[in-house]
Amino acid sequence: MKKQKVVKTLIIIFSLLVLSYIIWYSFSNYYNFSDRTGNLKKEIAKGEYPVIGWVRVQGTNIDYPVLYALDGKVDIDNIDPNYSFAWKNYYDLDGLNRKVLLGHNVRNVSSKPLINEKKFNNFENLPSFLYYDFVKDNKYIQYTDEKNNYLYKIYAVYLQNEEENDALEKMSSSEVKKYINRGLKKSYFKFDTDVNEKDKIMTLITCTRFFDSMSYSLIIDARMVRKDEKIKNYKVTKKSTYKKIEKYLEGDDSDEEKA
Repeated sequence: MKKQKVVKTLIIIFSLLVLSYIIWYSFSNYYNFSDRTGNLKKEIAKGEYPVIGWVRVQGTNIDYPVLYALDGKVDIDNIDPNYSFAWKNYYDLDGLNRKVLLGHNVRNVSSKPLINEKKFNNFENLPSFLYYDFVKDNKYIQYTDEKNNYLYKIYAVYLQNEEENDALEKMSSSEVKKYINRGLKKSYFKFDTDVNEKDKIMTLITCTRFFDSMSYSLIIDARMVRKDEKIKNYKVTKKSTYKKIEKYLEGDDSDEEKA
């Protein structure tokens, strides 16, 4: 009898140790950081397009070069459809306190978008972040220039009319603060991470027909991981505004293509 109690105790202890390891592992290895400077330099060396960066979004197949599209440097609407990319309207200058990355969404624009579809390219998998079960497990964006890899934590996800889109990258502290507060208010989720006007901000933008209108955009806002900040999962909860899109997400399985 005593031996059986000892065995049970050992089993319980072992189970607790395994559970503790799983929890520790899931947090300490939450984002698999992977250098993309080599990928970027190879793409620049090809000389086919004006490549200035690389973006990688957790939980998706978005792992693509970023092109410079301003001043006619490249016609983004006439690039090889098999070439996946995002684009920026500004070079990566030290004075910029916000990065704005835009990408096409051609096949995943319905009110019930597919989640992390492997065949999608460009920003077609960004709508995955409209689903609570997806966003609670995927919250990091990696951006790479020729010298460094930078990591950003998502703090807001929302849909808005295209007329409200703001692509400014050089902003004053007051403008950054105003933009952050607007995103926090509009977000369908509350992320347990603080953000302020001193942080470097990143915004991902793509189009959608979620509300049966071509004039809507999906916005994902994130802020750069701070020095000595641990890379780990952090809590996210639905806000009352999520009910507005939740009823759409639970609709039929139809999809449509953007013309």
